[in-house]
Amino acid sequence: QQILRSKGFAWTADSNVKALYWSHAGSSFEMQCLGRWWATLPKQQWPEEAKDSILADFDSLDHDDTDASSTTSTVGDRRQEVVFIGPDLGSLDSQTVIKSALDSCLLNDEEWDIYRSKRDDEASLTYFENPLQERMLTY
Repeated sequence: QQILRSKGFAWTADSNVKALYWSHAGSSFEMQCLGRWWATLPKQQWPEEAKDSILADFDSLDHDDTDASSTTSTVGDRRQEVVFIGPDLGSLDSQTVIKSALDSCLLNDEEWDIYRSKRDDEASLTYFENPLQERMLTY
């Protein structure tokens, strides 16, 4: 099994706002901050012509990050969306290995509860160490 390339979007527990771009080719790996998740911005700041496509990425149309009293379990457009490219990655065995490796990176229920209690204070999310250093991607 060899993963030649992978790319996509990632959400890490050390930030409630940073939308990260995952890029890997060969032995090179990079995680870059693209900006904020749409869910962290008031809907009035979204481009009018893109609102429908933005909402299509939300896990609930009722999600509202601006409601500090909300106890909702929705996350808006935050997600892990990564594509892996390589020979034989279509096999069930390969998919199981990759899924298992990625699942081991997810928060458990206790960590998720801690994250939810700290998510409105970005500085307190340093509780979740991120061994990856990401850079800000600018155009």
